[in-house]
Amino acid sequence: MSLITPKAPRRHHERTTVSADEVAAYLHQHPDFFHDQLDLLEMLKVPHPCGDAVSLITRQVSLLRDSNRQLKSQLNDILQIARDNDALHQRIHQLTLTLLDATTLEDALGSLRWSLHEYFQADFVTVKFVQPVKESAITGLNLPPGDAGLVLFSSALDTGKPYCGKPDPVHAQYMFSNNSADVRSYALIPLQHAGVKGLLAIGSRDANRFQTGMGLHFVAQLGELVSARFASLLAGCS
Repeated sequence: MSLITPKAPRRHHERTTVSADEVAAYLHQHPDFFHDQLDLLEMLKVPHPCGDAVSLITRQVSLLRDSNRQLKSQLNDILQIARDNDALHQRIHQLTLTLLDATTLEDALGSLRWSLHEYFQADFVTVKFVQPVKESAITGLNLPPGDAGLVLFSSALDTGKPYCGKPDPVHAQYMFSNNSADVRSYALIPLQHAGVKGLLAIGSRDANRFQTGMGLHFVAQLGELVSARFASLLAGCS
């Protein structure tokens, strides 16, 4: 008895290409095809024979396509800014809730440091009070009269304007002590509200984290929020 091995069925190779004639025939049968394919239509290059010169239609189409690409790029940038702002507002909201939960100045300082590390990727956080002077277990919290910090940061304390950028080595040493060498950029934020006067310094190991040309609206808003909460706690209100 002989065994006959059945032949394997032939495999039909699927075509992966379409001929130009087939495309032309399809478009001829479906003249409304591009009505629902505007993106594809924008990509097509339709020749306009006119010798060595560039036809006016070709030039206009090219300009319109360039303008369209620029508008799309600008729209994407606007959408990204909107997403970043929304995320920033969410982080500020979380920081606000964390500070409101604090019932003492020490708790608020701890909450502030934790929130800035957790929500804003801060590497180093320092708070200094000029007034009121309050006894605290936290060392170096106050800037007493005659302290060197009053001279170093007199401009920020007088104008109330925050600063972002690369810190002066002397300023970094004063605010961040042993960690000063690791601070590549920082935000210096004056705290002024209802009798509270001081400084909040946020340091980063990233040299691009706080840049001189960046907008200061957020850091100014952060300073107002923090100083208002500190003022409330120092006044004995929870």
